Amino acid sequence: MYRCVLFDMDGTLINSYEGIYHAYRWALKQVGLVFPGEAFVRKAIGAPLPLVFEQHCGMNREQTAKAIRCYREYYDQKGKHEASVYDGMHDCLKQLKLAGCLLGAATLKRETYAKEMLEELRLLPYFDVVRGMDKDDRLSKADLIRRCLKDANCRKEEAVLVGDSEFDAAGAQEAGVDFLAVTYGFGFQTPGALEKHKVTMTAHSACEVAARLCGETKGQSR
Repeated sequence: MYRCVLFDMDGTLINSYEGIYHAYRWALKQVGLVFPGEAFVRKAIGAPLPLVFEQHCGMNREQTAKAIRCYREYYDQKGKHEASVYDGMHDCLKQLKLAGCLLGAATLKRETYAKEMLEELRLLPYFDVVRGMDKDDRLSKADLIRRCLKDANCRKEEAVLVGDSEFDAAGAQEAGVDFLAVTYGFGFQTPGALEKHKVTMTAHSACEVAARLCGETKGQSR
């Protein structure tokens, strides 16, 4: 069994779609761009904000900085309250803690927002460490995973990341930890979406996450 289980937040621990949707709509309005709608938001969730605004929206550096500022202003005031916990997640985390796992959250959200949201949703007490984006938006998913492992005093061979997006899969691979892909979130909606990523195992619900991890022994066939 893994000694340390790290979780992504958006699309993994929590359904944060509503707050992210409204934050992107507000940010794009403030820089004078048309909001593309739901398909854009679903593609953007899980990605670093600079990448979304620069590559998906075609913004220059100045526009990107303003868009990120506006996004976070909305998210701080309203968006962080527009989220819910996935069914079965409280029980999942409880089972993992009872099994002796160290739990961490590694998220591209601003770290202060992540902690506030986990506390509001009554998830924070389960976690031994929470790591999120720095104020300069310079950290990658792999950086956050490594910081969690350092805080938990855990080796990468003892850890697994639970996530729902290609950014989670890539971050886990770069950091050298196993990856459990969940299909109930935003990113992996079809079997084909997983094929190009190094996935250790999959789960289709929070309950299945706990079942897979609590029954998992390192070195065992997956």
